[in-house]
Amino acid sequence: MEKLSADVEALCRDRIYHYFRRLSDIPRRSFHEKAVSDYIYNWALEHGWNAERDAVYNVFIHKAASPGCENAPTVMLQAHLDMVCEKRADSPHDFSRDAIPWRIEGDVLSTGGETTLGADDGIGVALAMAVLEREDLRHPPLEVLFTTREEENFGGALHFDRNKMSATRLINLDNTEEKTIVSGSCGGMRAEVKAGFPLEAVREDCIPVELSIKGLLGGHSGEDIHRGRGNANLLLIRALWRLSACCSYQLGCIRGGSFRLAIPREASALLWIPAGELKRAGEVAAELETQYRSELAHTAGKLKLTLTECRSEQPDAGLAKRQGVEPDPLLPALLLMPDGIVQMSEAFEGIVDTSVNLGELYLNDGALRLVFEIRSLRESLRDLVYERIEQAAKPIHGSCSFDTVYPSWDFFESSKLRETYLAAFRGCGGERPKALTVHAGLEVSYFFREGKELDAISVGPDIRNFHSPSEWLCISSAKRVYRYLCETLAALA
Repeated sequence: MEKLSADVEALCRDRIYHYFRRLSDIPRRSFHEKAVSDYIYNWALEHGWNAERDAVYNVFIHKAASPGCENAPTVMLQAHLDMVCEKRADSPHDFSRDAIPWRIEGDVLSTGGETTLGADDGIGVALAMAVLEREDLRHPPLEVLFTTREEENFGGALHFDRNKMSATRLINLDNTEEKTIVSGSCGGMRAEVKAGFPLEAVREDCIPVELSIKGLLGGHSGEDIHRGRGNANLLLIRALWRLSACCSYQLGCIRGGSFRLAIPREASALLWIPAGELKRAGEVAAELETQYRSELAHTAGKLKLTLTECRSEQPDAGLAKRQGVEPDPLLPALLLMPDGIVQMSEAFEGIVDTSVNLGELYLNDGALRLVFEIRSLRESLRDLVYERIEQAAKPIHGSCSFDTVYPSWDFFESSKLRETYLAAFRGCGGERPKALTVHAGLEVSYFFREGKELDAISVGPDIRNFHSPSEWLCISSAKRVYRYLCETLAALA
C-alpha cells in the first residue's frame, strides 16, 4: 500500500473517500475482481448485514429498514466493482498489483495523467458503502448490489439472479454528471473482424521505420464520441493511405488502441520504406501532423505524428506488401470501416442515438483484427452498423462476428423515484438537474423483470475523461451526491 500524502490523508477522513481509497488500493480489472469482492463481502459480514456472493463475485447485501420504516418499498443501490485499466504509454504502473495513485489539485482528484482513476465506478461503490454504514440515517429496506465485469461484457449483471430482488426502486450509481438524472441508456454490441494476408520477404533496399500517432485525449467510446477528440486508429489509417500514394512501402505490424470501450489515444505501425523514398515519406508525415493538428486544434494540442527509423526485431520476416502502385484491398477496406456518430437523437437535443468506435486495430504476421463497440437506442440501427462493417470487410474476405450484446433502457416520462431525487436535489440547494437518456450502456437494463414494476434512475458525481489516464473526479460533487442520496432515502422511508 503506497504512503499517502498529507492532503490525501486529510481527504480520506471523509467516509466516501475513505472507502474509495480502500478500493483504489485493490487491483480490480474486469474478470479479476475476486480481491475487491472479498473485501466488500467480508466488510458487509463484519457489519452484521445479510450478504451473499455468487460465482462471478457479485456481492448482494441486505440491510433492514430503520425502525418504523419496514413497510416502505425496498430500494436497491447498485454499482460495479471493476474499472477500465488505461495508462500513459511510458507509465510503469502494473494494474495487477499496484495501487492507483492519487493527486489532489484544488477540488479535483486525479492520477496526474498516469492511469485511469477508477472513479468509474469506484466512487459509486464508495457512495453506497458510506450510505450503508450510517446508523443515523432513516431509510427503507435496502438492497445493495455490487456487480463485476461491467466494463467488459456486463457479465455480473447478466449472471445476477433477478429473482433475489425484492426492490421496486433502483438507484444506479454509475452516472458521471451531478446535474443530470439518467433515466435511459443505449444498448449495443461488440463486433470483430478478422482477415489474413499473404506474406512476402522484405526488400533488401528497405529501411524499417515506425509510424506513430500519440497525444490524443481519448475517452469513453460512447459518452465522449461527440466531443471531436480524434481516433488514433483512423488517423493512422489515413496516414498509411497517404503514404501509399508517394512510396512503395511494405507494411509489417500495426497496434492501435487497447480497449474497444475507449477512444484510441495512440496507434503505431512498422513499415519498410525504400531508402530513396524515405525523405519524401518524412515530408508527408510532417504535412499530415500539421493537418491533423488543424483538424483537432481544440482537442488534441499535444498530437504528434512521427516517422522514425527503428530496429526491427524480425528483419527477415515476410510481411504483407502494401504498395501504392499495385491494387491493394487492405487500406481501402480500413478506410471504409465505420466510426463515430451515425445518428443523433431526435428526442433529446445533443444526445447521440447511434455510434460506433473502432477501438482496437491489430496486424501481426499477416493476421488482421479489428474490434468495434456499436451503441444504439434502436436495435435496427445497431444491426445496420454491423451490416456496414460486414460489407466493408468483404473485399478483404474478412470474417465478422459479434457478442456482448446488451439491451437498452427505455426512458419513462413519469418516475416517482426521479421526482423524489429532484426534490432532494432542490432541498440541498442544487439547481434543477436534467432528466435524460445517455449514450452509454448501463446495467439498469438487466434488472427489469417480466411482470414486475421497477422505477429506476442513475445518478453520480462529476467525472470527466473516464476510460483514459486524464480521468478526474470533482471532490465536492461526490460529497453533494452523497447528501442527495441520503435525503432521497429518508424521503422514501
